[in-house]
Amino acid sequence: MMSGAAQIIRRNRPLSDRMTIWLLGTRKQVSEDISLQLRNGLFASLPIFLGGAINTIAVAALGAWFYPSALFLFWLGLEIVLGITRVSLVLHGRRLIAAGEHPPWLMAALLALAWSTSIGFGTIISLASGNWLLAIIVCLSASAMVCGICLRNFGTPRLAALMVFSILAPCAVGGAISGEPILIIITLQLPIYMVTIFSAAFALHHMLVSRMVALSDLERSETLNETILRSSPDYTLILDADGRVSFCHRPDSGGIPEDVLLGEEWLSVLGEEYRAGGKKLLERAHAGRTNNLVTHRDVNGQRQWFDVIASAIADGSGRLIVVARDITHQKNSEERALWMALHDALTGLPNRALLQDRLDGMLSDFREADSGALLILDVDNFKTINDTLGHDAGDALLCTFASRLRAALTDKDLVARTGGDEFAIIVNAKTEDQVQEVVERIYTQLREPFCHEGRLLECGASIGASLIPRDGQTRSEILKAADIALYAAKAGGRAQLKLFEPAMMTEVERHQGMIASARRALHNESIVPHYQPKISLRTSRVIGFEALLRWRDDDGELYGPDVLKAAFDDPALGGPLSDTMLARVLDDARQWLNEGLEFGHIAINVTASDFRRGCFAENLLARLKEKGVPPERIQIEVTETVFLGRSAGYVEEALKTLSENGIRIALDDFGTGYASLSHLNQFPIDMLKIDRSFISQICLSPEAEAISATVINLGHCLGMEVIAEGIETQAQESHLMAAGCDTGQGFLYAQALPAHAIAQILGNQENEVKLSA
Repeated sequence: MMSGAAQIIRRNRPLSDRMTIWLLGTRKQVSEDISLQLRNGLFASLPIFLGGAINTIAVAALGAWFYPSALFLFWLGLEIVLGITRVSLVLHGRRLIAAGEHPPWLMAALLALAWSTSIGFGTIISLASGNWLLAIIVCLSASAMVCGICLRNFGTPRLAALMVFSILAPCAVGGAISGEPILIIITLQLPIYMVTIFSAAFALHHMLVSRMVALSDLERSETLNETILRSSPDYTLILDADGRVSFCHRPDSGGIPEDVLLGEEWLSVLGEEYRAGGKKLLERAHAGRTNNLVTHRDVNGQRQWFDVIASAIADGSGRLIVVARDITHQKNSEERALWMALHDALTGLPNRALLQDRLDGMLSDFREADSGALLILDVDNFKTINDTLGHDAGDALLCTFASRLRAALTDKDLVARTGGDEFAIIVNAKTEDQVQEVVERIYTQLREPFCHEGRLLECGASIGASLIPRDGQTRSEILKAADIALYAAKAGGRAQLKLFEPAMMTEVERHQGMIASARRALHNESIVPHYQPKISLRTSRVIGFEALLRWRDDDGELYGPDVLKAAFDDPALGGPLSDTMLARVLDDARQWLNEGLEFGHIAINVTASDFRRGCFAENLLARLKEKGVPPERIQIEVTETVFLGRSAGYVEEALKTLSENGIRIALDDFGTGYASLSHLNQFPIDMLKIDRSFISQICLSPEAEAISATVINLGHCLGMEVIAEGIETQAQESHLMAAGCDTGQGFLYAQALPAHAIAQILGNQENEVKLSA
């Protein structure tokens, strides 16, 4: 049912348009393209059209020859005029259609109706003539024209029906008025004949229009599918049942025609190494299973990778569609990810994973040819360069270090960066002498000057080496042996090679034992301070104590700090050990103050690692304030090593802060380190402690006595108190007193005592004073 708006539009059209739409239209909804094709059918089938026109002119001429009356002559003239006019109009319309313009549809339809009416006119006058031969010829001709009309005008069924009616209706009239019984019977049958013809015409129209619609839809579908295929970024091929290319779409044909592959066998296009896989791919596709094949091709020196999938086209034709997706970027990303998983991003060297794989490969199926050496290198002073000059300088140093290692080695050797400033090398060296030769080449390369932003930097290294398989049968054993050798090289002064020796294991185990003991002591809270008295050599009175670390093991046995020595330099343990010791000392000092004991002062040992943590002075003063312990009750003892290194500036600032707040500072182990005498003037030192190594040689070594006397005189000249530690004999005490030493401490007076024993010592001292008074 037509909508109201559509009805208004139709009523507003010109009469000619409405006539054309009705006369040439159809009840079946079709697209505009199909509608044009149906209307243009008026100008198609030229042979049928010419045959009909010539036939009717010939029949009219025969009638005029039999009866040259006005009616037959008029009919002949009318047929000639209509024939010439219609032929001219059809030819003109065909030219317009070829030019893409609309032909005169209405004029062609009206002339067709006039022509069919002319045939009907000729039929009725022939029947009325009484000449049965002429009548039969004209009626047979009319029947033929009816068939031709139905065939030629199937696209316009209404026009065809009107034309048939205009031919057959006069036949019926002529038969009815003839008076002949046979004609009357035929006349009665004509309506049935006309209905049959009309039904056939409309059925043929419906069938053919449906076919045209289906073909149009199929064409649109094929166009859409081809558009989709050609718009796809993938390479798309359609193979016929024989595996030959019948359709090809290449998104980057590079100007090469896509039809170059048409007709080619697809397997022949593949590389030789992929043809077996391609054949299997096609077989699985024909069997209804989907499979894929990864292939590549080289174009202009660049490798392209494709993931190829083949599927059967479900139309029973045996054709296959092959889609190849360019996975070059994905493949490159995978290769890059794999490379990055096995290499160091900064230097481009293999990483620890690749190093371990190489070691495992050498040891899994060992042969004499697989013997070699593992070198582990640590860049000397890297942290100092990284911290003082910045990470850019550190990165540049690492890259230069890596390139020099590669330059010193052969292609068969493996150079890896295993982390931070550590590198590892697997070299083809079977003896220690060969390892020495390799290392000498490395040091030769490293000695070359390295300049960064105008600064000349040192590119040195400590090296530990282990031989494969002499120093281990597994990867972990080989790595551990080289690590131990590296530890020995760094402990021995750096910038040197150490080859693994079994004796090195003892030192490492001792070091690890210290670390384990420190962790256990912290975990069990078994660290306790003991206090060794400091005696005035002038008055023989206790003037203070030095706090010394003690700790008890699980069996309750007491140990000194030497068992934990390595832990004080460990970044993770040094700070907690110092903090725990300081907390215990301040608790004891607070307790003694509460008890009214005159203990003088407590000297606390401070290491370089304490200063490296930063804010040491501020934290110490804050804790003293928190505990209510006056600063003058605390002294700190430092060794000469705290003045060395990049933290010397902060150490000076921290010591001045402490000194300004009343804390006195002692320089411990004076004369055994690497500090210069200028440090005595640079830093706020109040006391010098003569190391026990000199004190123990008094009365045995004139040199030791001379050094002790020199230190005492130097201290006094600088206005400093001088303390002698490790006094164990009366002779040592007498010599020091004669030399003018101020204070002494050692086993001659007392060992380091627990906090609860201090009250008794101070009490005994007071009683002796009272008795002497």
